[in-house]
Amino acid sequence: MSPYAYLTRLRIMRAKEMLAAGVRPRDIAPQVGLYDQSQLNRHFRRIVGTTPGQYARRV
Repeated sequence: MSPYAYLTRLRIMRAKEMLAAGVRPRDIAPQVGLYDQSQLNRHFRRIVGTTPGQYARRV
């Protein structure tokens, strides 16, 4: 796994924790070091298999 892929996975894991704590998906991207919400959605969906909003509703 490349360092970039590792860092992206860490960011998505942190985003999952924040979603479970009730933080709105639109507020998470800058807090985990991603450029914007679309980048968060793209990586989150690729790694987790669902969008951040869908994940938040499930948790």
